[in-house]
Amino acid sequence: MGFFATMAEGIAVAFDSLGANKVRSGLTILGVTIGVLVVMVMAAVITGINKSFEAAMSPSGITTFYVSHWDFTSGGIGGPLEEEEPAFFRNPPLDPEWTRDLGRLPGILSATPMVETNGGYEASVGSDRVEISFLGVGADYLEIYSGEVGSGRWFTHSEAQRRVPVVVIDSAVAVDLFGQRDPVGRDIRIGAGRNAAMFRVIGVYRMPANLFSGLATHYVWVPFATADKLLSIWDRTISFIVRPEPGADPQAALDVTYARMRQLRGLEPAEEDDFAIMTQDQLLNLWNRLTGVLFAAMMGLSSIGLMVGGIGVIGIMMISVTERTKEIGLRKAMGGRRRDIMWQFLVEASTLTLLGGAVGMLLGGGLVWAVNQLTPLTAIVPLWSIVVALAASALTGIGFGLYPASRAARLDPIEALRYE
Repeated sequence: MGFFATMAEGIAVAFDSLGANKVRSGLTILGVTIGVLVVMVMAAVITGINKSFEAAMSPSGITTFYVSHWDFTSGGIGGPLEEEEPAFFRNPPLDPEWTRDLGRLPGILSATPMVETNGGYEASVGSDRVEISFLGVGADYLEIYSGEVGSGRWFTHSEAQRRVPVVVIDSAVAVDLFGQRDPVGRDIRIGAGRNAAMFRVIGVYRMPANLFSGLATHYVWVPFATADKLLSIWDRTISFIVRPEPGADPQAALDVTYARMRQLRGLEPAEEDDFAIMTQDQLLNLWNRLTGVLFAAMMGLSSIGLMVGGIGVIGIMMISVTERTKEIGLRKAMGGRRRDIMWQFLVEASTLTLLGGAVGMLLGGGLVWAVNQLTPLTAIVPLWSIVVALAASALTGIGFGLYPASRAARLDPIEALRYE
């Protein structure tokens, strides 16, 4: 019962101190509250973004992989500082015709070239203009990625081969350029000046429901060969989407694609690869590294809040030790052990910081709810963030309360009883 009695006494004294020193206690709690709130909200937002990214990747299938002329998952686009030319430029671009060879490999269902530009192009209808991102893709794009054509249709293999100037737009482009009119069958201009070309709208595409479909809008899709013919495509943005046959061994499909790509590149056995094959796992790992850096930065900000709260703990506990000097002396004179006194003050300090942590969790829960309700972001509170938040707040109280508790435990009982 001694342990529980000490715990109860420490908690009761902590709440008495909270009431007696409202400003100091409030500032202590505020620092811990901010630190816990940052941890909880950032963990929820980053977890939600990661889940949305996985959902955005999953429609293409976990076995689908990508061939690029450089591996952007391994780091930045540049090489060592002493090199004049970064890695992004050293490798030659891919030849779109190679997808015919890759598509005929054993275990491969399809291979199609793709080019994507994020902004930098303009679509217009009369005087109405909107900045777009466009994708030059194959006719089997819908077989790889989910989503649906809300009105109209997707372009056919024949249209793709004949480089017909047709385009599928998303709903944002449809609204901005055509308003309430049906865009199917109407023409839009893509590009500007001499590089502009006219396209016939044949469909309106709805992306799969996920975070990125809500944030990424104003997209158009055109047959790859058409984009290559009519628009100025930077050949180093060309990549291949390779889809293995259902039930095929993913590693075998990777191996046969890798071997054929080396042949198409004309590489000798001793030569290094001048292309890259990236799986969805690599892309997910890259994404997790990027969000991990963001989370580490947020943890740094959170630690500042906890440190502020910890400094407040030292201040308020030192005042508590001074105000209760006679009480400490009396307890020691009656046989109170040093460890009991130290434990009581540590319980008191950790109670204050745990209270701040609880307030931070309540506010964080409210912010997470608001993010889910008012923004396109999806925030998911992971269980580990709750455990980490509570542990961090408790350890802050214990860590910063050690000095005041140790000082109280070392007081001489006679001097303490004489203290005025």
